[in-house]
Amino acid sequence: MKIIQYIYLACILIFSFDSLAIVVRHDVQASNYELEKTPSFFVDMPDGGHGALIAPNWVVTVAHLLPPNIIDKTLQIGEYEVEVEKVIIHPGITDIPESMLSGDATDLMSFMMTAHDIALVKLSSDLPDSTPIEIYSENKELNQVITGYGRGTTGNGITGSIQGTQGKFRLLQNRIEETHTNWLSITFDSGEKALELEGIDGSGDSGGPLIMTSKGKSYLVGLFSWDYIEGNLEEFVAGHYGKKSYQVRISTYSDWIRKTMSEN
Repeated sequence: MKIIQYIYLACILIFSFDSLAIVVRHDVQASNYELEKTPSFFVDMPDGGHGALIAPNWVVTVAHLLPPNIIDKTLQIGEYEVEVEKVIIHPGITDIPESMLSGDATDLMSFMMTAHDIALVKLSSDLPDSTPIEIYSENKELNQVITGYGRGTTGNGITGSIQGTQGKFRLLQNRIEETHTNWLSITFDSGEKALELEGIDGSGDSGGPLIMTSKGKSYLVGLFSWDYIEGNLEEFVAGHYGKKSYQVRISTYSDWIRKTMSEN
């Protein structure tokens, strides 16, 4: 479990310069983003953040959420608490050089573009009456509208993220503006370019699922992962209009996901 511990501690450093979350438009009623019930595939991870149920006994999430003692924890999926049987980290994950965790963000951002941040969690039993979300395997995400989910802190594009406002379950809309080998990217737009429920994610929503509809069917296309930072890491301010974030590109990992589940 050493690699899990490293990822967990290192990413706490990276993603905690501000308490990020689903931040909403300033000109839309904030309650419009709130939902009373989570989708059947939505997973609350034990120490914060989220994942997605992709089979009756499998959850996909971002690796940086996994605490060292994850095997002793339970996941909350709807009304159920389910024990963890096994965790499988993607083999491509590597250590983040300590020198990149402070000061200018340029080197860290370059590193993150080639990094991986995905893991599979096997549950101890099948979830009763489960309705998993199907993973997306094609490469047609560019310019598509997605719906993302999370329950981190909130704020709006003018105020940015506000500490101490987490807890409520929210959704956001955005459009995939960039596709990279490992990542999808969204930007928090304002004005005429913004969608009706335009929003941006953050560390409080890490692992939150991004859902895209194709030919009338919903697919998991991404997981909230990290924010793009310019300048000094310690001075980063999150959640304002124009900010950009990157999400795990599920289509890149679809073969690994299926192979890993079949072998375990």
